[in-house]
Amino acid sequence: MWVVKLGGSLGGSTALIPWLRTLKDSGVAIVPGGGEFADTVRRAQQRQAFGDEAAHAMAILAMAQYGLMLKGLEPDLEIAWHPAAVRNTLEKGKSVVWLPRPEGIDVNPGWEVTSDSLALWLAGEIAADDLVLVKSAPLPPAKAGVAALQASGLIDPVFGVFLRARKTRAWLCHRDRHEEFAAALPAPATVFTRVTA
Repeated sequence: MWVVKLGGSLGGSTALIPWLRTLKDSGVAIVPGGGEFADTVRRAQQRQAFGDEAAHAMAILAMAQYGLMLKGLEPDLEIAWHPAAVRNTLEKGKSVVWLPRPEGIDVNPGWEVTSDSLALWLAGEIAADDLVLVKSAPLPPAKAGVAALQASGLIDPVFGVFLRARKTRAWLCHRDRHEEFAAALPAPATVFTRVTA
């Protein structure tokens, strides 16, 4: 069982539609980034000076908004709010976009927890074997440690904590490799970069 996180940076990329076309037939759970919707929350917090707890909840809802956009762009995708519903849809062989809700996610609020870590959280909740983060930035080849990836800004500061607490394997894939995605699932090391704890 695979979870695929589509970063918010893909929202302004021509790669987004090809990724959605690939994923709709792959039987995977799709975790949306926050994209421009989360950026709006950041600006609102800076302007209004409300606390991180409210901002965290709003950022999670921004992910859901991005997810609804993905569904709008690719109507064949299923959607689900609860992890159990995500797993149920996957067990039917269908691809599903997770629309997260703040009240169902027990993590410490703050901007250091991004959609990358929440994708790993979901993977743990549904007992997914693998998570791949689709990134726009250049990626290291083959394998990379959490600390190095955090230092380069490719993953968030708490990703390693989530990774060490779960059995899910984590991978990175560049946004330009969507044509290789389906063939890589049985042998991910041939295309993806492995994230090591």
